[in-house]
Amino acid sequence: MSERRRAAGRPEADRNSARTVIAASVLAGVSAVIVSFITGLGSSIQGLVTDVLTDEKKPAASAPPLTEPAVPVKVVVMPEEGGSFLVSEQRVTSPEDRAVLINGATTQEEWERLLRKIKATSIHMTAYKVAVTNVSSSPVRVMDIVPVITRRSKAIHATMIEPLGGMASDSIPVQLNLDNRFPKYTQDGKPYFTSESQVLKAGEGFVMAVEAKLLGGEYVEYHLKVNYLDKKGSQHSLEVKEPGTGVGIFRVSGSVDDTEYTDYWGPTKDGQGRRLYSRKERE
Repeated sequence: MSERRRAAGRPEADRNSARTVIAASVLAGVSAVIVSFITGLGSSIQGLVTDVLTDEKKPAASAPPLTEPAVPVKVVVMPEEGGSFLVSEQRVTSPEDRAVLINGATTQEEWERLLRKIKATSIHMTAYKVAVTNVSSSPVRVMDIVPVITRRSKAIHATMIEPLGGMASDSIPVQLNLDNRFPKYTQDGKPYFTSESQVLKAGEGFVMAVEAKLLGGEYVEYHLKVNYLDKKGSQHSLEVKEPGTGVGIFRVSGSVDDTEYTDYWGPTKDGQGRRLYSRKERE
């Protein structure tokens, strides 16, 4: 009897066992061939193929660590809306700029451009908001916000510009008296930050609405210094300068007699525009 016929007569269990051995041998041979092939291709490819063969699952890559900002406190200064008597150390001389004063600006951008150009300044009072936010992931304590005077001189007397449409009034909870040589933010006559130092958790903030007044005959420029403690308790200071709006926020002028201004731009009878007033008209 041939070997082929005898094999056909073997029990089913033997045939299954033989198939298993053959399959294992084939797989072993294939694996050996693959490993032999990838050995010369570098360890990175070898690792990739080995992972596929063994079905190993590597842990997911961890997220990169959060980067803390260099300065944990962000300060934004916003002007309050409303009309105001404005003065400037510059005269308005070009036909284009005079047309804006005489006829009124066609857009807010046009008006703001002129005010920035002549460095317009409010008389006696400015109103603005200071928004302070902790942009780090750790608590910080805002100890104080200090106005730092950078210029104090005589009141501006070159150009006066009256507002169109009257002046805005609002209730402001924090005051700043710039007539003082070392002014501080106050509330009800008391230093605001003596009792109101702010502990800010991550993402927290506060808004301080300010009315800054100067009733004397001077001109004042200043910037702010924000003093705060970081998470380690170390004290730092952040300097906040003029934000560059049309009308200056961190500058204000006292007034002089109307006749002392070189140019006085007052409203027309209908209130829709302005014209230059003569000294005689101002008396």
